[in-house]
Amino acid sequence: MKRALLSPVAIGLTLLTLLTVIGCAKAGIWQYNRGVIRHDANAQVKSNIALAPISETEFNELTKKPSTLPTNQWRSVTVTGSFIPEHELLLRNRYENGKYGFGVITLFTAVGGETFWVDRGWIQAGKDAKTPPKSEATGITQVTITARLRTNDLNNRIQGSFFAIPNNGKSELQNWDKSQFVNTSNFSLDLLKASDQRLTPKFPNPLPELTDGPHFAYTFQWFLFAALALFGRVLIFREELRADK
Repeated sequence: MKRALLSPVAIGLTLLTLLTVIGCAKAGIWQYNRGVIRHDANAQVKSNIALAPISETEFNELTKKPSTLPTNQWRSVTVTGSFIPEHELLLRNRYENGKYGFGVITLFTAVGGETFWVDRGWIQAGKDAKTPPKSEATGITQVTITARLRTNDLNNRIQGSFFAIPNNGKSELQNWDKSQFVNTSNFSLDLLKASDQRLTPKFPNPLPELTDGPHFAYTFQWFLFAALALFGRVLIFREELRADK
């Protein structure tokens, strides 16, 4: 028995099994934590979209306390202000009912003084690559909008998807960040409707897919791999004992 336990091959196999079990266990725990985070995020989305819209007064108070914004992610808000049509960007690779088009984001200044991006949903592409898509004009003095609050970083969300009109493909948002011509807030809004019906998007941004994804299934798989590795080592050890006898 001692020879079976202490042989170099047996020691190597045991160490390899332990490393495999530890690695699989860590991967399983990581997937489980990701699943819990996604489940909690989905629960927050479901809860927030069922709440009444945040009034303009409440919204102004929220913007003064940025730490409270994440807990209100996806809630509807009502805010009055003006779009800035000269600061509008088109986002590539957005589809609606199988048709290729663009997302439209436009800078918006609220009467309370906050400046932020408003995602105005999907528009269809032009007839060819040289024809820019047509978005509804935003040159209106003042408008009241209802939109969903988004607190994730917009620059990361849309990175690499800017349409090259104008600036030769350079991100206008990145240019502003560099030159500090505009200081935008650390949130954005997804437009749902506007007091001027021309600005109400025909295809607003959809809600995220509210599923837990494959994380819990992957957790089970990783722990199963760990159990199989351990079971396999036990079987090999039994054969080593038989051979030793």
